[in-house]
Amino acid sequence: MKTKKNKEAEIESFENAFKKLETIMHRLENEIPEYSIDRILEEYEEGVRLLKICRDKLRDAELRIEKIGTEDEGQK
Repeated sequence: MKTKKNKEAEIESFENAFKKLETIMHRLENEIPEYSIDRILEEYEEGVRLLKICRDKLRDAELRIEKIGTEDEGQK
């Protein structure tokens, strides 16, 4: 059974997650004096969620590349 977070990760593309993560990082770097501690924590939590999505997508891509390479070597 998939959790809500797993379903969100499947829907979110790497590119969209990365863009959102960049936006959050920019806001935290440049606008932090204007934020409350609660807002900073919300932004941080969202950033961690997006980072996990990006890492998972990259890991999946690496595994697919390895599989393709292994299949290619097996055909030689």
